Amino acid sequence: MKTIPTNEEGGPLRRGGITKKILLPGAVLLLLAALVWLFLALRGAAQAGGTVTLLFFDRNGAQLAPAQVRAVSNNNGLAYNSDFLLNPANLRAVSSGPLYTSGTNLAFNIPSQPVALAFNWPTLPGGFHLLILDNGGGGFTTGGTINFTYQAARDVKRRLDAALAARADYVRSAKFSTAYDAAAAQLNSVDVYSPESAKGKAGQLALDQLGVAFDALLAEHGPVFARNNKATLMPWLGFTIDTVSNYQANLDLAASLTAPYGWIRIVFDAGVGPSTYSALVAYAKSKGLKILGQPVDSSYDRQYTRAQYKQRFIDFITAFPQIDAWEVGNEVNGTWLSSDIALRIDDAATEVKARAPGALTLVTFFWQINTDTVANSMFNWIANNLPASTRSKIDVVTFSQYQEQAPMGVAFDQVMRTLRAEFPTQKIGLGELGYWIAGQRFWWAYNETDVAAAKLAISAQYHGAAFDYAGSIGGVFWWEFITDFKTNTAMQQTVTRVRDILNSGGVTPTPTPTATPSPSPSPSSSPSPQPSPTPTPSPLPSPSPKPSPSPSPTPSPSPGSNVFNGTWAVRGTIPATATYRDFYQRVAVTANTQVSASVWVKGTGSVELQVWGDSAWTRKLAGVRVNAGANWTKVTTPAFNTGGRTRVWLSFDNAYSNAAGTMYLDEVFLGSTGGANRVLNPGFESGAVSWTSTDQSVFTVRQNP
Repeated sequence: MKTIPTNEEGGPLRRGGITKKILLPGAVLLLLAALVWLFLALRGAAQAGGTVTLLFFDRNGAQLAPAQVRAVSNNNGLAYNSDFLLNPANLRAVSSGPLYTSGTNLAFNIPSQPVALAFNWPTLPGGFHLLILDNGGGGFTTGGTINFTYQAARDVKRRLDAALAARADYVRSAKFSTAYDAAAAQLNSVDVYSPESAKGKAGQLALDQLGVAFDALLAEHGPVFARNNKATLMPWLGFTIDTVSNYQANLDLAASLTAPYGWIRIVFDAGVGPSTYSALVAYAKSKGLKILGQPVDSSYDRQYTRAQYKQRFIDFITAFPQIDAWEVGNEVNGTWLSSDIALRIDDAATEVKARAPGALTLVTFFWQINTDTVANSMFNWIANNLPASTRSKIDVVTFSQYQEQAPMGVAFDQVMRTLRAEFPTQKIGLGELGYWIAGQRFWWAYNETDVAAAKLAISAQYHGAAFDYAGSIGGVFWWEFITDFKTNTAMQQTVTRVRDILNSGGVTPTPTPTATPSPSPSPSSSPSPQPSPTPTPSPLPSPSPKPSPSPSPTPSPSPGSNVFNGTWAVRGTIPATATYRDFYQRVAVTANTQVSASVWVKGTGSVELQVWGDSAWTRKLAGVRVNAGANWTKVTTPAFNTGGRTRVWLSFDNAYSNAAGTMYLDEVFLGSTGGANRVLNPGFESGAVSWTSTDQSVFTVRQNP
């Protein structure tokens, strides 16, 4: 597992009290002066510009104490501290965790350069945004006391006004105008002489409306901008698929929603050769879809050496000369990738240019600016790892975006414009989008209580907004396309709305005629990869539990089958020597509840079913040896109490030597007796969704194994 520590509060020690005035000899004064100079020198640039003290107020005008501010920003402890200092001009991170408690407030010290404060903060109804407090654009250079929500609203409105001015052809909708006017009215209701509580309240209420207005501007104008500039932008409407199962139906749907702008991004499973995908690739082309090939997902990167990474691209490029673009690096600034990933990108791009000169090269970054290390913050990594020689081989740059991992919101316009400035000659866009990925649910967007509604809002927002920039191909490439779009007509309409605007007026490309379908190939033996997560931070104080689903009746086993129920199960190929590989899921639970975990098992071999209380896996709450036999058997852990936790880690571990065999695991349960099952995708009927395997040679999710 990958973990990152939460950002710790820190800062200089403050001492209060009365100072007596004492007359001292000159030598003593010189000595004191030298000590003061040395003290300041040791502190270095950390306080070169002074200290900014922040005042926080809620939407009722009540002042918030530091612990309350942290709770608001951290989503009541579900997330972790997100404060970073940035260069306001290029959004490169300067330092992490700058906020510390100073008296009854939070404060940060200004280094020897102008800085902006990045901080995740919620609005209603928009959910969490990344707020970039940049003091009117120039950043903070001198100390002072700042009203956070009031200044943030002023900074966001300034950027919104600039975005509006840059889109002179935008026809303001009622949604935009209502929200914009409400935000302006809130800010106009106070001035510099107003009480800080009144300014803080007005700022928070203005932020609520500014989020709505900014979203409306970009989502409404983006498709119109792309339609009016089709000749130069060449719009892409893309989806991601990561399985060959039912590929004809999946590609039929993708083509019907996107033609004639459709792209399909194919994630080629680790260890699986090109021949598995031949029929899928041919059928995609027959449907008029362009193809973005991804030979190495970021979650697979460490499975390959640099030479193997390069060879994998050679193998797929050689096999599929008809593929239109190649993703030469996926989520490349993630901390979980190989240290030489920048060299791998260059190797792969070189092979594409040499072996498929008509194909495009694409790099996807991982959207994170204030949730990981400074070095891996997106724009820092780009600046430090992609020299001009590599950039010259890259045609398209995108980033993946999961708002529950790293909020975006009102920062989207600023981020896209900064990306364009960083890559003025390349195309830009969104390379991966999704929401509510298991194990990464730290912040919420658009609707806290309804995930389906939030997904709908995110899809509608960014399928439009991604197009609203010079040089943007749009893209999006929704990760869980098959799951989220297959039967959801509302989700489908978020894409067809954009397609119809692109098709309105002017000449549109003609799609390739449809050919006769080829038979579906057998599903790959590897499970579907999951979006590579931001490393999970250590658990923070427990929030109130979310509503739990209704319990489902236990299904009956299928006699003689390797699947207990349905058509999917986990196959464990257990080696003779323990290697301590895991197949796990982070599970949301109710605090202070008596629960147990169980699994149905069949076959041969043994593993341990474990439940851990922390992301570092240092506190085991329960464990039981799972021995497989000829018939399906249910194995249950002893009951245990969740304590103050609202999440635990359930894992299967090949922790025993002399326990080799092939076993099948199905219908995993964690919860109270007779209560709801807290495990997501417990029967694996959605493939590997919500689960992580640290070694797919040991644990794989399979259909009809």
